[in-house]
Amino acid sequence: MGLDQHVTHAIRTSQASGRVDRGSLDLPDGQPTYVALGDYRLATEFFGDSNAPTVVLLHGIPGWRGTWRSVAARLAHRAYVVVPDLAGFGESSPAPAGMHAAEHADLVVALIRSLGLSRVHLVGFDFGGPAAVMVCARAPDLIASLTLAATNVLTDTTIPLPLHLVQPPVLGSVFAHLFFSRLGLSLMWFAAVARRDRFRFGEYREALRFPQGVRSTRRIFQASLRDLPGLYGPVQAALGSIRVPCAIVWGDRDPFFPVAIGKRTAARVPNAVLTVLKGCGHFLPQEDPDGVARAVSDLLG
Repeated sequence: MGLDQHVTHAIRTSQASGRVDRGSLDLPDGQPTYVALGDYRLATEFFGDSNAPTVVLLHGIPGWRGTWRSVAARLAHRAYVVVPDLAGFGESSPAPAGMHAAEHADLVVALIRSLGLSRVHLVGFDFGGPAAVMVCARAPDLIASLTLAATNVLTDTTIPLPLHLVQPPVLGSVFAHLFFSRLGLSLMWFAAVARRDRFRFGEYREALRFPQGVRSTRRIFQASLRDLPGLYGPVQAALGSIRVPCAIVWGDRDPFFPVAIGKRTAARVPNAVLTVLKGCGHFLPQEDPDGVARAVSDLLG
């Protein structure tokens, strides 16, 4: 079945938005659609020419598909760019409380197959990184290259001392609601963004307008902080089995994951090349979309 035929069956638009079903990919760039995957629907945007090499971009937390618009615009002249909201984020279906990287990876694999895509160039930023690694582990035949940007895929990354407060079973949930509320996540911009002239506070707040995204961010953060070895053990183990070209992209002013983590990540992945973006903090897709797009473009071949 061809790509357009898959989308005829897979894409359903939101009744709430007043849109109707669409029968092909003849859509304006950036037009949101809904791809039905079993019990889930993933809000997805498409950019560029569907005959070009395909790039799939996975956002981080807090985040949504809008995280990637500047990068997608730069890639669309030479790639077909697919940008979903992960389950529980943006306008996609809600996610169950226990959903983590492996489960998100399964949905991404289903998305790629449902659209009739193959050999995609996969990009994961922040939490999208471990999900992307697990996609490579689940379905290596679907992946042509991998780009990991400002992410954690290791089991022994240092947890900042204040975040240890979210680990206890009962009291930890109180601190988690404090740290990862809309207000708490808003304050993250001040700590994490170095190029504030490029990534303004109002743009950052767009991801926080979705209540389910705030809830999913809190759940993922708290689960990760409580069981980093258990949840990231399979991710770290999968790094050594990646056989496709891999780019590791980092900001030299990232307060969450210093460049040393990027170097350690690159050392674990065969054929990985580390690129450090100067003057950038954590939110690379918005702080330096040109740099991220170049790193991905270099792998398109």
